[in-house]
Amino acid sequence: MSFFPRACALAGLALTLPATAEDAVFYRCTAADGGLTIQNAACPPGSQQRIQRIAMPARTAPAATPAPAPGASPAPHDAAVPVPRPGVLAPGALPVLQAGPADDSGNGILDSDTLRRDAATASAADAAAPKAPLPPIFRCESTERGTYLHELEPAPPICLLMSVTGLGGGNTPVNAAGCEVVRDTCEAVPEPQRCASWQQRFRDARGRERFATADNQAAATAERERLHAVLAASDCAVPD
Repeated sequence: MSFFPRACALAGLALTLPATAEDAVFYRCTAADGGLTIQNAACPPGSQQRIQRIAMPARTAPAATPAPAPGASPAPHDAAVPVPRPGVLAPGALPVLQAGPADDSGNGILDSDTLRRDAATASAADAAAPKAPLPPIFRCESTERGTYLHELEPAPPICLLMSVTGLGGGNTPVNAAGCEVVRDTCEAVPEPQRCASWQQRFRDARGRERFATADNQAAATAERERLHAVLAASDCAVPD
């Protein structure tokens, strides 16, 4: 076989090689607070990532011009076939996007209607979740402290000092002391008034935190935060 026919056969074989296609990749990132973004780069650490690929049309290699036969005259200059620039798609080769069924397989991440439905479903679930009732609270009366609110029943004991005398009415020993252990009288606050009682207890704790010294500032802050959590977990509003 001569060299010229062999070269023509190799050129024809190269024209039959399949063109390669490229995919457009999109990343759906859901942050810890529920925020959703769609981007063309990988999601940051700490967020949930879902990937969608859209097939793009293959870029066709320009057709090779066969070598002219011996003795044939070359084609005129104005009859040359234009060669498309790399990376530029012809108008008829643009991809056609079609709407598909919305599901949870990750193929509908670019459907704005699906995102709205997901957000509405999450909001409805949060609104329908029942909140825990407030724990019982007690109103106690004391001869020394007056009326106060207490979370546990019975109230803690109080030691009232007593006068001490020596045997037979003599002098009182230096280290002698005595007290009477008493408990305050407490009763449960009725349920219709329970929210107002917890709110008042929160206000009292907030006032103690505001005027706390450096020694008891941490304890006062912890108590105020605990009462705030109790109210926030119930249907009773936290006071401003």
